[in-house]
Amino acid sequence: MKRLYFTVQILFWLSYLMANESNPYKRSFELVNKEPVSGSYTKQELASVEELWLDQKVDHFDENNNKTWKMRYLRNAKYHVPQGPIYIFLGGEWTISAGLMGTGLTHDMAVENSAMLFYTEHRYYGLSLPHGDKSFQQPYLKQLSLHQSLADLAHFIRHQKSKNPEMRDSKVILVGGSYSGSLAAWMTQLYPDLIAASWASSAPLLAKADFYEYMEAVSSSIQLSYGRNCSLRIEKGLKHLVKLFEDDDIKDLLAKFNACEDYNPRHPLDRAAFFNGLGNYFALLVQSYSAYIPRLCETLMSLDTNDEVAFVAFLELLNSEGRRTTECQDFGYSSMLQLFSEAADQSSGTRAWFYQTCNEFGWYTTTKSPSCSSTAFASQVPLFYFESLCRDAFGAEQSAQQLAQGVEQTNSQFGGFGFNQSERYAQVIFTHGHLDPWRALGQQTGDQAIVLAV
Repeated sequence: MKRLYFTVQILFWLSYLMANESNPYKRSFELVNKEPVSGSYTKQELASVEELWLDQKVDHFDENNNKTWKMRYLRNAKYHVPQGPIYIFLGGEWTISAGLMGTGLTHDMAVENSAMLFYTEHRYYGLSLPHGDKSFQQPYLKQLSLHQSLADLAHFIRHQKSKNPEMRDSKVILVGGSYSGSLAAWMTQLYPDLIAASWASSAPLLAKADFYEYMEAVSSSIQLSYGRNCSLRIEKGLKHLVKLFEDDDIKDLLAKFNACEDYNPRHPLDRAAFFNGLGNYFALLVQSYSAYIPRLCETLMSLDTNDEVAFVAFLELLNSEGRRTTECQDFGYSSMLQLFSEAADQSSGTRAWFYQTCNEFGWYTTTKSPSCSSTAFASQVPLFYFESLCRDAFGAEQSAQQLAQGVEQTNSQFGGFGFNQSERYAQVIFTHGHLDPWRALGQQTGDQAIVLAV
């Protein structure tokens, strides 16, 4: 019973991973695009938070296109004094909510500095849809780009300062985490006249398609948090799964997972989807709930003395605890692809975010790379798998060449790792958690970079 308790506690959301519907991958992607967690707050603390809207151009760079849309943002003016600073928490690939306006470090800095506090919603996410219900249809996605979103922020800042005399001389400080942290850094390069300072937390700066370092860091973080015995048990367990696939002995285990009969363990894309989904489970733990890693390892280490047997037992335990439906589980490539289709539920931002990665960033968590000899997470997820998802989700023109070109353009524009901070990001403070896999693509050295130890 103790190990069951630990399993439920460490992954209270895993019940969604293999439950409620036939797509076992949906919930993990929804969690990837989830808003940063806020601290506890009361209704009274949010009483001063207002939901407001601002007209933005659909296309900032087409003089002949005068169409506009309404961008959603939140404002907390409770602490502001005339000409006090403006703190803007940048929304990323999620729906914004009021919690971060009443608690957290950004809120606390606003209180301490008598600042105006804003929270902006990124175009194509939440309720900020440039083309309404049609926004996620293929012809309407072309205005979803990094440069359009940065232009939105520039217009937002200019509008607030020009329309409110009490903010006309206010200094602007941007705050963002993960992708929105990247936005905070990149804004200082394109619009340095608008920004006094930025705090970019866990911000990747290098666009990279074959991001194999991510899953390597996941394995390392598990080892750092608990010990080599746990990370080794996961490694051996995954290798055991690979052997079951290769020897065509995986069918019995898939049957225990209630896998759909049309799943083809011999198809490379179906196999990659299975291991990608499994890897996402461990990655979410490390990225979002590092305090739970020791509990996961305690459960995993308690199941059996044999690494392979214990790992399989762990997967069976997760499946039995999480299952809430009698429908078969579709572990195939088509199930993963379904998450990025026009017909999918777009409230989580899954299609929009995948479109951005296919066109400008990559950041695909591969485990099989020609650039690396690592065997982290069983080397079953190649870049080709993600390139196939891009093409099949957005059309033949969304090719591997298009992805490579977009990545190159992003790095050429913003410098990737090859930048002089005094020239490009002099106003930016970078912070990373030591266990955070994203730090591999971020700025970790220099006087303006802080890596927080375990």
